[in-house]
Amino acid sequence: MALQELLTSSISLREILLPIVMVLLCYGFIHKLYDDYYRPYRRLRKCGLKMPIPKPFAGNVMDYGSRDQHTAQIKRQELYGNVYGTFIFCAPTIWIGDPEMLKAVMVKDFANFTNRYALVSLMRPFDKTLLRLTNKDWKRVRTTLVPTFSASKLKTILPFIRVASDNLVDKLFQVEVNRKAVNIWQVCGQFTMRVILATAFGIEFESEEHEAKITKAAGMILRDTNTFVQFFVVYASPLFKILEPVVGGDIMKSINLLTETIEQVICQRRKNLKEGIPCRKDILQHMIEAGNSDNISDEEIIAQAVIFLIAGHETTANTLALASYSLATNPETQEKLITEIDDKCPNASNLDYETLSTLPYLEMVISETLRMYPAGFFVNRCAKEDIIINGVDIPKNSMIGLPIYAVHHNPQFWPDPECFIPERFTPEAKAKHHPYSYIPFGGGPRNCIGMRLALLETKFALVRILQNVKLVVVKETEIPLKLKTGATLSPANGVYVGIQRRH
Repeated sequence: MALQELLTSSISLREILLPIVMVLLCYGFIHKLYDDYYRPYRRLRKCGLKMPIPKPFAGNVMDYGSRDQHTAQIKRQELYGNVYGTFIFCAPTIWIGDPEMLKAVMVKDFANFTNRYALVSLMRPFDKTLLRLTNKDWKRVRTTLVPTFSASKLKTILPFIRVASDNLVDKLFQVEVNRKAVNIWQVCGQFTMRVILATAFGIEFESEEHEAKITKAAGMILRDTNTFVQFFVVYASPLFKILEPVVGGDIMKSINLLTETIEQVICQRRKNLKEGIPCRKDILQHMIEAGNSDNISDEEIIAQAVIFLIAGHETTANTLALASYSLATNPETQEKLITEIDDKCPNASNLDYETLSTLPYLEMVISETLRMYPAGFFVNRCAKEDIIINGVDIPKNSMIGLPIYAVHHNPQFWPDPECFIPERFTPEAKAKHHPYSYIPFGGGPRNCIGMRLALLETKFALVRILQNVKLVVVKETEIPLKLKTGATLSPANGVYVGIQRRH
């Protein structure tokens, strides 16, 4: 009877259900806010951490803008000290800028901080890179790849770096003839792409068009895409795959092109191995041969190859371009470095792997460049279990943020941090620094595996440049240089310098 009256009354079922649905939605929203923000916020505050109030869903990511995450590190360090809390989206994050605590996280207590923090599942091929692999899988792949970057292996690829460096110098000569400013960041990007393709994967460009196509594809993912879109690609990839064709983007095409290129090379290498045809001993070949012993799968090989191609190209190009900028804007430093180069290796024939190790001022210049402009401006770790470090309570499953840019610009460790002073890295000065106040490649077992290759490229190219030209300030040179953050720290508007031929 009651049901019949309800059905025949003027009140519709929709009018009854709508308030109930609204109440349930509100309850779910409030419950999510409580679980994802309020409760972990209180937990971090109970740890004694100073921190800003997080915004729903975004946390504190946009507090200072998506392109200014390096600036955010500095400002928060000034407000809250060397250890503080924030939210990266819904992830409670403890930022550690104290060198002794950094040493504990990266080395002493590494077993508790083995893995990087995973916000969501990543798309192929990024889900199986060294950056994302965890525990035994990470250790297995890392152990397989480490021998590839030994001194003996790096010596064998030096001829390819030499060829790419000569090409770089030729391009600078062309600029000098035309008496125009050059965006040396762009030229350095072409150099590092040639090196990473030739030395890591044995890919030779079929033509200038082929070179431009591959370079554009790699740059599309890191260099030419803003931070928000980068995050959207990685962390909301299923939705991005649907929406990108509608708005006319090329990022998925770029990822597919790079993946397919590597797959084709792997296929050809396996065919050569089967037919007894010798293959060049590069990074890719080492991974393939390890895969034949079941140490690394094809999916993992492709993932490492793509991330080496993208990240290895971009980060080294940034460092080389910013070193060039620093020398152009500090002519006395440049003259001192040229004097060292002229004394030890005045021309290309004198330049080899051993000679590079006899150039201490070159080492100092690059170290100071990486201090001021670390390409990896921050990295993270995940706490497996509750732990107390230097009196700071770190809860299980917290993200640990390592603010590399802020550490490198902290006046407590580096007086006049905005000044380019290579002498900070003399042996005497280095002995006074805490070793974990300088971490451009991270530290401990999970440091950057490509560090030695990146430094070799940068040193060789910089010597070849200064053997032939001087870098000078011109009206197009941006002083001070504006930076932006995305996947890496990079110049916001390029790096424009002038070229003067030396000989």
